Amino acid sequence: MADNMLQHILRPIPDLSSLPQPKDREERVKIIISNLERHNQDVRASMLAEAREKLTAMRVDEDTNMDGNSDVHTSAVADHSRFVASMNAPYTDGSRDPCLLHGATPDADESITQAAVPTEVRVAQDLLRRVDEYDRHAKQTRDYYVTALGRYQRNRSDPEPVQTNTAHIEAARDPRRRPT
Repeated sequence: MADNMLQHILRPIPDLSSLPQPKDREERVKIIISNLERHNQDVRASMLAEAREKLTAMRVDEDTNMDGNSDVHTSAVADHSRFVASMNAPYTDGSRDPCLLHGATPDADESITQAAVPTEVRVAQDLLRRVDEYDRHAKQTRDYYVTALGRYQRNRSDPEPVQTNTAHIEAARDPRRRPT
């Protein structure tokens, strides 16, 4: 697990001395599961709050860069006249893509760049990745206690086996114990 997640997971433990003690193991496991679920919600809320702070800081940085720097380089508008001319060329049967001159592949133009992923999307993707990573981690612990709770509930609901005196029946079936 990533170290940057530990600040969200390792949280102060509240005072437990005032809470009533569970009567049996089943009740104790139920309390543990409810505490784990509450802790999971706290961790997610903490991660979300951090993402919001990060987004706010990134927006402030972007605003500062755009307003504060007058010497920011503006991208030059690309010359699209060749592209427009090829779009206006007449199509003849059997010809290939009219945008490509004589089947040549177009050269990459440095002035045309792919749009950057918006800041909000990057922060949201990072948050979702981290929450998913935490959920996979927390699921192991929760599944352990849910399985234990299931065992306690099955044991409680199973009827106690009835003890009967079957020694004489078993002796009759066992060939080693037949009377001689």
